[in-house]
Amino acid sequence: MAASRKKETPLTLTLLLAPSLHRVVFAEADSRFVDVLLSFLTLPVATVIRLTRSSSFPGSLPCLYESVRSLDPGLLRSPSCKPMLLSPRSAAGSRCEELGINVDDSDHRVYYKCSNSRSCCRFSTVSAVEGVRCGCGGVLEVPIRRVAGKEDGDGVFVEGAGRFMVGDDLKVMPVSMGEGLEMMRRLGVEDGSEVEKRIVEVGSEEILMLLKRSLVSETPLTDVFLREPDNIDFVEKLVGTSIAQARGKHNRTTRDPKRINVKLYLSTESNRVVCAESGKEFVDLLFSFLTFPLGAILKLLNMHAFIGCIDNLYKSVELLSSGCGYMKSEESKDMLLAPKLAPHFSCSSQLLDIGEVFRQKIRTSACRTCEAPVTADRCFHGMQYGVYDEINPKRQNSDLEQEEGYVKGLVKFMVTDELEVTPLSPISGVNIIQKLMLPVNCLEETEASLGETEALDLLQACLISRTPLSDIFSPCLLTLLQENWFGKLPSKTSDMKKM
Repeated sequence: MAASRKKETPLTLTLLLAPSLHRVVFAEADSRFVDVLLSFLTLPVATVIRLTRSSSFPGSLPCLYESVRSLDPGLLRSPSCKPMLLSPRSAAGSRCEELGINVDDSDHRVYYKCSNSRSCCRFSTVSAVEGVRCGCGGVLEVPIRRVAGKEDGDGVFVEGAGRFMVGDDLKVMPVSMGEGLEMMRRLGVEDGSEVEKRIVEVGSEEILMLLKRSLVSETPLTDVFLREPDNIDFVEKLVGTSIAQARGKHNRTTRDPKRINVKLYLSTESNRVVCAESGKEFVDLLFSFLTFPLGAILKLLNMHAFIGCIDNLYKSVELLSSGCGYMKSEESKDMLLAPKLAPHFSCSSQLLDIGEVFRQKIRTSACRTCEAPVTADRCFHGMQYGVYDEINPKRQNSDLEQEEGYVKGLVKFMVTDELEVTPLSPISGVNIIQKLMLPVNCLEETEASLGETEALDLLQACLISRTPLSDIFSPCLLTLLQENWFGKLPSKTSDMKKM
């Protein structure tokens, strides 16, 4: 459509460098740069994977993302489910349109109305996803633009007049001479002659690289501004140790006894999960991970989520909002520390329900019928409003099911250890066994049950491991957990206690 997004404004950053150590000591920045950094917490996982081209995102969720891309749309509740999972909306997307540099290239103010709206359509509905069927039988495909809300004062998340220090590990704090000296001491810098000042301009390329490095590195500023791209290592940690350390540190949020059952095929020879067989509930759980904002994940997992330092941005919001008065409002703080899903992105059967934002009317700058500019509540002919209700893209026409999910209820799926999701096929299962070079007689079939705690462990594993099912449901661990799940050990796995 003709309307364009806000033009990008380069940001200026002042770096203090320790050339002999080849490190950034810290950076001084204004609120515009800090707003951009903090906006990382509002980005859904799938958006980050898409922007970073999968390879830079740790763990196994990039494989899950590619599975969604390859999945037959006929297996999903509606054709709109695939774009919803591949390019999920951020609940803070409209707010982030005001950033000097918005790394999310989606336009969150564009909606689609019915192509029949100027003739016979009686429905005042729009969709955030193009191509949804209208109640009149038409298609929601005509782009319209939502009117931007007016924000008081400067700044998006923090007050516009503030000046801040940003550590190499992305810790953000108000400017302080004492903190600057302490950062120098921690790096072993003893003399002012060992440091130098450098002013750099920051554009979308640098911001995107900072996002990538925040997920896997403890020194993103150094990686982006001092190192050549070919010399940046992908940091890997001991996944098993990381998951073990994180167990029990996440936040349980509900007492709901709801559980999801899944059938596992285990290799007693390699001590790993070969694949899982499941219905829609388990696949919806996995797919929903792609829609979670990074800040919501950090909250759920009590900041034990990623192998990089993005958790420091979360801690920085807590610091800046705790007696410092640097956050613009309580709403701004909540968008970062407890971000919610955009409307219609939740699943009613979800074990990790982080909630949706309150659904509001979509107000546009043009009349629904004649498309004349709307300057008040009514168009000049006094009949129509430029106000719409947002329709649920997951529903097809008169589909009034209460169950909110992404995949159809009668379909069975196979999920590999690496989170490749495909329709259930015994032939494909045999191909997996052949690929892993496993003898058939070493496979055992058992069942597992996931509640909120297990789902949190699985989310944690998906973020740092290439084999999350084995990390959570390995034969040794499974035998220890199944007493809690079933009250006794299933006969097929009882012998595994000796492993």
